[in-house]
Amino acid sequence: MKRHLIAVGVVVIALAAWVGTASAASDPPPGADQMLGQLAGAFQGAPTVSAAGQNASNVSLPTSISGSGISIGSGSGSATQDASNTASGDSSNTGTTDQTANATQTGGSSSCLSGCGGAGQSQGIDQSALTNQTADSDANAKQNAVNANVPVSIAGGSVSGGSSSADQTATNKADADASNKSTTDQTATAKQTGGSSSCISGCGGAGQAQNVDQSALTKQSADADATAKQNAVNANVPVSIAGGSVSGGSSSADQTAKNTADASADNNSKTTQDATATQTGGSSSCLSGCGGNGQEQNIDQSAKTKQNADADANAKQNVVNANVPVNIAGYDVNAGSSSASQTANNKADADASNKSTTDQDAKATQTGGSSTCASGCGGNGQEQNVIQVGKTKQDADADAKAKQNAVNANVPVSIAGGDVTGGSSTASQDVSNKADADASNKSTTDQDATATQTAGKSSCGGGCGGNGQEQNVVQIGKTKQDADADAKAKQNAVNANTPVSILGDKLSGSGSSSADQTASNKADADASNKSTTDQDATATQKGGDTSCLSGCGGNGQEQNVIQVGKTKQDADVDAKAKQNAVNANTPVLAVGGDPSTGSSSATQDASNKADADASNKSTTDQDATATQTAGSSHCISGCGGNGQEQNVVQIGKTKQDADADAKAKQNAVNANTPVSILGDKLSGSGSSSADQTASNKADADASNKSTTDQDATATQTGGDFSCFSGCGGNGQEQNVLQVGKTKQDADADAKAKQKALNANAPVLVVGGDPMLGSSSATQDASNKADADASNRSTTDQDATATQKGGGSDCFSGCGGNGQEQNVVQIGKTKQRADADAKATQKALNADASGLVSGKSTSGGSSSADQTARNKADADASNKSKTDQDAHPTQTAGKSVCGGGCGGHGQEQNVLQKSKTRQDGHSRARGRQGVINL
Repeated sequence: MKRHLIAVGVVVIALAAWVGTASAASDPPPGADQMLGQLAGAFQGAPTVSAAGQNASNVSLPTSISGSGISIGSGSGSATQDASNTASGDSSNTGTTDQTANATQTGGSSSCLSGCGGAGQSQGIDQSALTNQTADSDANAKQNAVNANVPVSIAGGSVSGGSSSADQTATNKADADASNKSTTDQTATAKQTGGSSSCISGCGGAGQAQNVDQSALTKQSADADATAKQNAVNANVPVSIAGGSVSGGSSSADQTAKNTADASADNNSKTTQDATATQTGGSSSCLSGCGGNGQEQNIDQSAKTKQNADADANAKQNVVNANVPVNIAGYDVNAGSSSASQTANNKADADASNKSTTDQDAKATQTGGSSTCASGCGGNGQEQNVIQVGKTKQDADADAKAKQNAVNANVPVSIAGGDVTGGSSTASQDVSNKADADASNKSTTDQDATATQTAGKSSCGGGCGGNGQEQNVVQIGKTKQDADADAKAKQNAVNANTPVSILGDKLSGSGSSSADQTASNKADADASNKSTTDQDATATQKGGDTSCLSGCGGNGQEQNVIQVGKTKQDADVDAKAKQNAVNANTPVLAVGGDPSTGSSSATQDASNKADADASNKSTTDQDATATQTAGSSHCISGCGGNGQEQNVVQIGKTKQDADADAKAKQNAVNANTPVSILGDKLSGSGSSSADQTASNKADADASNKSTTDQDATATQTGGDFSCFSGCGGNGQEQNVLQVGKTKQDADADAKAKQKALNANAPVLVVGGDPMLGSSSATQDASNKADADASNRSTTDQDATATQKGGGSDCFSGCGGNGQEQNVVQIGKTKQRADADAKATQKALNADASGLVSGKSTSGGSSSADQTARNKADADASNKSKTDQDAHPTQTAGKSVCGGGCGGHGQEQNVLQKSKTRQDGHSRARGRQGVINL
């Protein structure tokens, strides 16, 4: 009773002093409303169309005609052409949005006797940015190039001709580039400070509302189409007709043709949002019956990005190179070397890519003012919310088609009544055809939130309400990615060397005859998705200290941290490669005398490959640190206990689908078939050979990789409690929930089909005694189908929960403290891997020389060597790792009681659940038919 009287005396003295200052104020507390809005909109469209058409013709036709019996001396004849055709389309958009807002609001102090309304403050910052970009580029290039050298010499006597050549270089290119680049930067700084207030009785509490809203929407569309079509013809056809002799120089046709279609569609977006909000409540002093202060603080950050990239490239090439020298003479023919060389490159390259970066950073600080009241005042209320939402959607589609038809021929013809001396004859072809499609998505989402909430100190004589605090941090990251790539390559390559000699007499000397072919065909499709989501949340909540004489309500605290990361990825690739390659060396010789022939060979190197790669990679990293601390309380009697609730929720969900299909089909024919028909013997015959290397491969790779890392640290501390008698105990609840869910599907199919034919079949019909050279057929055929489907998943969950009860000191009749602590970890993984590989090979290698002789024969060796490899390899693998670590710590506070006090209650639960399901299926089929003769 003595203490009560002392307290009343103190209050009366304070009242007398307060009346003196309050009487001077007659105006009500002011209200302040501050709004700042920023709106930015950008719309960009860039269409580009480029078309280039070229018809180039270069012809050399020198003609010499003489009816007399004199000789004609012909100089050299040549036709040289260099043709270049380019269509280039470039569409690009660049947008930059920069928004900066700084708002400061400060409330004035107020003094009132009684019955005044509380001061009100509202502060809002709204930043909104909209960016829409469209880029469309089309490039079409078409080229027709003809180069011909056709010298003609006709004489009744002899013809002496110089060298003859046709050289052609043709380049055709279509280049389409569509690109978008966007940068959005939003920065907001808000500061709100409440003024102090003093009142005798019956005044309303001050109110504060602070809102920061940042919204960014980016939409990008890039479309690129490139088409290149090339027709190139190069011919060297010298003709010499003489009644006497023909003496000819070298004859050659050289062609280099390049055709390229390049389409690139690219989107690049970067969004940065920074918000800093500071809210401070003013102090309040009241004798009795005043309302408590209210504070609300909100930060909302929303970033949405949508990207579409589409690239199409089509390349078609038709190239013909021919060297056809013709010599017709009544007497002898002395011919130089003859060659046809062709290099043809055809490529379709389609690249579609999306890149998005979202960076959100929020710092929220809320501080409650201190309050002093004699009796019957309401408690202060605080609410703080931080919300971050990052949503990204990406679509990338790339299609590449390459078709090539390449023909290279060397056909020298000599018809003479006398003797023919011939140089070497060669046909060389190097052709490359490639379709390359690349679709890629890359997304990075980084969310950082720091929230600090501190309640002010309160002092009350009796009957005051407790303070209330609520704090919420929500982070949501959602990413969806689709990548689709299709590549098709088709190649038809023909290389032929067919010299023809028809003679009435002998063949003094014949040079070597060869056909060399290198053909490469490839379809490469690559679809990849990469996503990184990083969420960091730090929440700190501190309760203010309270001092009360009697009958005061306890403080309440609620703290929630929620993190959600959701990722969905689809990667689909198709690669198809088809190749038909024919290489032939067929020299024909018909002679009435005794010839001496050079070597004859056909060499082929054919490579065909379909490569399909579908890959998904996802990383989700969630870190949450939550700290909740209750303030200390001192009460004489009849006060309620403090209440605390703390929740941390982390959810990571990942779904990945990867599908890869590769098909490779190859038909390769290599033949060496020299034919000789002789009236007399064969003094010497060179070697005859057919060498073939054929490689066919289908490679399909589908892979998924997911990493989910969740770290939660929750700390809850109860305040110390001192009471004389009849006070309620404190209550504490703490929950940590972690959920990681991963689903992966990988499907890979590879099919390889190969038909390889290699033949060496020299034919000789002779009336005399022939001397034969060696004859061989060598074949190396490789066929492989490789399918690889793999899933990798790692889930790491780490939870550290610490709960500490405050100490209590009571003389009698006080309730005990209650504590509940729950930690739940759930990891669920489902994986399915399916791989199919099928390889079919048919390989025929033959050395079949045919000889018809009127006399005995002395011949060289004959051999057929074959190496055939056929392999189907299917690999389906799943690997999953789940690591769950829980560290709960629960500590009850020390209790001191004189008598009749309730005991403390504690409950602690830890639940860990892990579920993994894996399905792996692989099938490999190999079929081989091999014949070696």
